[in-house]
Amino acid sequence: MSELSACPETAALPNGFELTELSPHFLQDPHPILDRLRQEAPRHIHAHAHFPQAPTGLYLTRIEDVRAIFSDATYQRDPRKTPLGSLARSFAPPAMLDPAPHGNLLYMDGAEHRRVRSLVSRAFTPKSIATKRGEIEAIAARLLEEAAAKPDFDAIAEFAAPYPIYVIGDMLGFSRADMPQFRAWSEDLIFVFNPLRSPDEDRRQMAAFAGLDAYFAEQIARRRRQPSEDLLSAIIHTQDGGDTLTDPEVSSLLLLLLLAGNLTTADVIGNGLHALITHPDEWAALVVDPDLAVPATEELLRYGPPVAIAARYVPEDRDILGCPVKKGAAVVVSLLGANRDPEAFEDPHAFRIRRGRRDHAAFGGGAHACLGAPLARLEIEIALRLLASRYPRLRLAAPAVRDRPTIGFVGFRSLRLSLT
Repeated sequence: MSELSACPETAALPNGFELTELSPHFLQDPHPILDRLRQEAPRHIHAHAHFPQAPTGLYLTRIEDVRAIFSDATYQRDPRKTPLGSLARSFAPPAMLDPAPHGNLLYMDGAEHRRVRSLVSRAFTPKSIATKRGEIEAIAARLLEEAAAKPDFDAIAEFAAPYPIYVIGDMLGFSRADMPQFRAWSEDLIFVFNPLRSPDEDRRQMAAFAGLDAYFAEQIARRRRQPSEDLLSAIIHTQDGGDTLTDPEVSSLLLLLLLAGNLTTADVIGNGLHALITHPDEWAALVVDPDLAVPATEELLRYGPPVAIAARYVPEDRDILGCPVKKGAAVVVSLLGANRDPEAFEDPHAFRIRRGRRDHAAFGGGAHACLGAPLARLEIEIALRLLASRYPRLRLAAPAVRDRPTIGFVGFRSLRLSLT
């Protein structure tokens, strides 16, 4: 596609919260809205009426533009570096505005980000994750066997949600008895991404933060006293030239693994199961050949990514893709829009498990590309392979429900299925 020469006036197009899951129209089906933006204003001037002090930014829907932003390491993620009134500060968890160091990779930049990521990245290489296949298969198989014993079940609450939590919990060395509490904390933490949350939602997310802080502090102290053969011990005792992570850094990293890893994997599995059931020819093809689970994993990520948007913040006044933008402005990239860009994907709204394209935007990109992508891919592939080979009669038992009160996370609240 040729380079665009200007940023058109887009006052009549949706903006602010109209481009989030808080809008019923966007929540029901965002793609007609995103298609219109991509066609009429791919470099959409983006402003939030609820945050008038925030500098006007951009909302991007073309995958070419999204990749350009991801590949530019000069953009910021740390909200503390942005001016008062910025969207970065409005949407950041309160702990991320504290000046003290933390280990949450989502909100770090530059050398600080590289340091923490380098200390933990070796645990999430495809080779190291592949060694966990047998353990992950056993978890998925057990959950599906329990579900198959019932006439129908909620595939979100009883499979997609607990599955990645049991996986990462086992890897970290946490007790399985603690995993239901982890899920409850995860659901309450998601309110942090809704700046319009109610007082009750605010109370719940603060209680979840406090509960997790206390739990992680106990687990970290135990591993420092007596290391075990688990991922948490490896993270705590990993060294790079004598450098190790502090307790607050480890705690923030564990929070990221819980929230970003578990919720997103649960959502993409739920989105993918719904897509397969509503495209019976694709499900039939997977049943005939469960090895299609590998390319199907990529199509699930492209077609129904669990994260709708990502954001980068501008460190100084600059011209971005031909558009003047002020310091502290948010450049919001639509992962949903990028994954359905017709310039990159033929017939982008079609769900085709043989497509198998890995160049989608579901895992972000650049320095902040998803650290847990190898684990998520393996979890999804194993789930699809087991379902196709053991439960070919998979079907929808009730209308799916998608009404979670948050921004940026795309998933069903309930998906009742029958396996027999």
